[in-house]
Amino acid sequence: MKLTPEDKAMLLDMGHPEGDLEQIEEATYKTTYEYCGGRIGQKRALELLGRRSYLAGIGRSAFHFSAVQFTPQDEPIYFDSRRLFKTGKKS
Repeated sequence: MKLTPEDKAMLLDMGHPEGDLEQIEEATYKTTYEYCGGRIGQKRALELLGRRSYLAGIGRSAFHFSAVQFTPQDEPIYFDSRRLFKTGKKS
């Protein structure tokens, strides 16, 4: 997903340096999400978490392989960005 100027401002406000933004944006294309024992899409993760919580999760996952964020109902959504770190053939 293309990060909007507002997304970038939020990520900078969270403490990410500007140099992190390209990798975070790339992670949005390669991350998978799990919720209630099953995979969900990025759009659903955004709906459940809200933009700020989603960006916090993808920002962490983009540099640490994975992350978890909680919905307002305290349900976990797992972010798995390991494909971002694979070398060699692109998947």
